Amino acid sequence: MLATGQKIPNDYEPATLAHPARNVPKPVMPEEAKQETEAGAQAFLNYRADAQWYAMQTGDTTVVREVTAIECENCIKQFDDIDSLYSEGGWAMGGWEKLTLPDGSFTKRADGGYNLPVSIDSRGFKTIEKHEARVLQEPFAGTGILDVYIDYRQGQWNYLTASPRGSL
Repeated sequence: MLATGQKIPNDYEPATLAHPARNVPKPVMPEEAKQETEAGAQAFLNYRADAQWYAMQTGDTTVVREVTAIECENCIKQFDDIDSLYSEGGWAMGGWEKLTLPDGSFTKRADGGYNLPVSIDSRGFKTIEKHEARVLQEPFAGTGILDVYIDYRQGQWNYLTASPRGSL
């Protein structure tokens, strides 16, 4: 199941060393993710996590780019790296993450954005080149790891950046 609760179809095949993922479900933004509320921010973060997983699984970064501000230079580099990996015949395995807002953390800043101290559950990922694992990010989880900065502009959420807790 995706972070948004969207079900993964029975014909989905995860990536292996022999082939990229197959029949990957394209994430669907829930209506709640369009609201400037705490529940809307959580739904948006779930959707963006699913969009990032979809990019890792398929090499199609368009969905995640649509909800990520161009100001997030690290994000854009990551998406460009995914594009390059797939264009050169490689693929990725894994990449699933879920970010969770702690209760009471939803406060609008003076600049109009939201700096959210999220807990994270990451299953890690591997990149595959020439049927061999090249890059490996180990799974990790916890609280006190990450702050995410998002804002709500022109009727939609935008993901601006994520940084180690306390650095934003």
